[in-house]
Amino acid sequence: MVRGAFLIFGICFGYILIKSGVSNYDVIREMFLFQSFHLYGVLGVAVTTTFLVNLLIKRMRMKALLTNSPIEMSVKDVSKKQLYGGLTCGVGWAITGACPGPALAQIGYGSLAGIFTIVGVFIGVYLFGIQQRD
Repeated sequence: MVRGAFLIFGICFGYILIKSGVSNYDVIREMFLFQSFHLYGVLGVAVTTTFLVNLLIKRMRMKALLTNSPIEMSVKDVSKKQLYGGLTCGVGWAITGACPGPALAQIGYGSLAGIFTIVGVFIGVYLFGIQQRD
């Protein structure tokens, strides 16, 4: 039952990504070139919503839906690896026009560009796993 709700939520979220333009390469390109500020507003709403939901989770001491275990959040120092990973993700986003969420929405919408982005994500995760074993 809960997984079905997650599926419906994911489909609705993908629809919102498509309609907001977050998965449109031209809209993302215009954002990075500072020709359009529409997506900055979308990202601002996303960051604000995430901040408020995290506050709510902490204050209500909510539990995870699938495991019923307490949700723990902590602040950690930023490492060089995280900085490099963030920069790599940003460059990949600028080149492909999508991060993983919108890339999945692109695939759902029938855009082939999303497939290349997701393949790149899987290659990156695989290479990270190899690097972590060493």
